[in-house]
This record gives sequence, C-alpha cells and structure tokens, in this order.
Amino acid sequence: MKLSSDQLSQLDSDGYVIIDCPFPRSLTDACLDTVSRVAVDPVSLSNDAKKNHFSLAPQIPDSSWCTLDHSLSFLQIELHPEIIEIARQLVGTDDIYFLNGGINELAPERGFLWHRNSEWDYIEFMHYFSNASVEHGCLRVIPGSHEGEKEQWLDEVAKRRKTQGYPDSPTMEGPADVEMDYERPLEVSSNQIIVRSSKILHTTWKNQTPTGRLMHHWLFRRGDEPNHRFTWQDYLKPELIDSLSGEQREVLWLDCSFEIDDKYLGERERELGKISWGVM
Repeated sequence: MKLSSDQLSQLDSDGYVIIDCPFPRSLTDACLDTVSRVAVDPVSLSNDAKKNHFSLAPQIPDSSWCTLDHSLSFLQIELHPEIIEIARQLVGTDDIYFLNGGINELAPERGFLWHRNSEWDYIEFMHYFSNASVEHGCLRVIPGSHEGEKEQWLDEVAKRRKTQGYPDSPTMEGPADVEMDYERPLEVSSNQIIVRSSKILHTTWKNQTPTGRLMHHWLFRRGDEPNHRFTWQDYLKPELIDSLSGEQREVLWLDCSFEIDDKYLGERERELGKISWGVM
C-alpha cells in the first residue's frame, strides 16, 4: 500500500494525515489482548518517571520500556508489509531501518503540553489502539505548524497561557493546555492510524476516563542516517526473531554492523541485558 496523491498532499500541507489501518483487525485485537494479560494495578506503579505508563509496568525502574513495546504482537503491526511499504514511500528510499516503537499510556487526569517532538523532520506512525476521543485525551494539532521555527509557535503558546490564566509552571497533571487558533482534535478509532510530521506542534486533551488511553507509535530512518538506537538481536528473544518474515528481519538490520548513536549510549549501557521483548 502507498498513500494516494491527495493523502500525500495533506501530509505535506497540514503535517498529518489519517488513514485506515492497512492490516487486519486481528492484529489490533492481539495487541489489546496482550495488554489485558500484562496490565497491573496502577497503584503499584509508583515510579512512573517517564510519565508514559499507567497499568503497564516499566521493565526496570525509570525506563521508557514495558514488556510489550516491541513484543511480537506490536512488531507485527510496526513491521507489517503494508506499513513498511508506506514507510519506504515517505522516507524516499527502499533502504530503511526500524528505529524504535513504543506504547504511551496516558493516565487519567493527565494530558501532554504543546510541543514539537524534534527539529529533525521525519514521519511518525501513531495507532490509538484503544480509540481516542476528546474525553480520552486525543491528540490536538495545529495544521501547518510543522513549517517555520519552533520559537514562533511556542511564543504564541506562552502568550495564550498568560491571557487565558494558565498556571505559570504547567504540568501534565494540570489543566489541559491552552486552546490555539485553528487547532484540530484528532479523534480516531482503533481502526485508523495517524501519519504525521515530527515537527507538527501538538498536545492532547486530558484523559477524563478512569483507564489509561493506549497509543502505539513508531518510526523508521533512512539507511544512510546514523541514528540507530538498538542492535535488535540483543533485545529481541530468539523465538520472536524466528517468528518474523525476511522483510521484517531486513528492516531490523539484524545481520548488519553499525554504530549506536551517541545519544543512546547511556540508555544502552543501563538497559542492555535487562530489557528484552518476546512473543508474549
């Protein structure tokens, strides 16, 4: 599958596009099933330092990673052949590698603040596999805000916070961030995916439900971009690797030699041998 010319045009102009999931519903159901089997009492997660877990425990304290982020059910979506084809189309080459994925579980009464993920322009896939409405704390974006300097957008956010009486020191646990001109709430079902620019300004509404809002996101890189985070053979269990197709193994660069990017070396030193993903 490839995005249509209209979809590419919207992605270019607005910084995002919503598409139907190009994989069977059974894969989404498998993800929901693994969550139901792995989830724990949120009260026991007292050290959610990364603020991306609610009922999914980090594998080690202060880690971004739970046991499911790159488990088989999630990799089968992240590395589905149709997803790989879209990624190659958008990256602009067949020579790509899978950087990483991850699960973000927005806790009740929590919401993200306005921000950009990066000044490096890349495409991110977002799958709200438990659905996302305003009540659940869905994504809010300003179409076109992937263009221009970050400061011009954040300065406007700061002005709005003052005029709208927003707290001086905003937090995820405080009120939902200020409303901006032309912003759109991206309410999506679990049968849809948001494809967006890393540079689009975004926030969320607060999760007003009693359960965590589940979102699964992931990204690829060009083969000539030295931004590797994982040597996947050191983190994926053998039975999981054996379950992957040749194409899936190829984009994981399992048989390639390369350097880990310097910014991930501290994470690697702390987590190598302690973080792993399997079939579940």
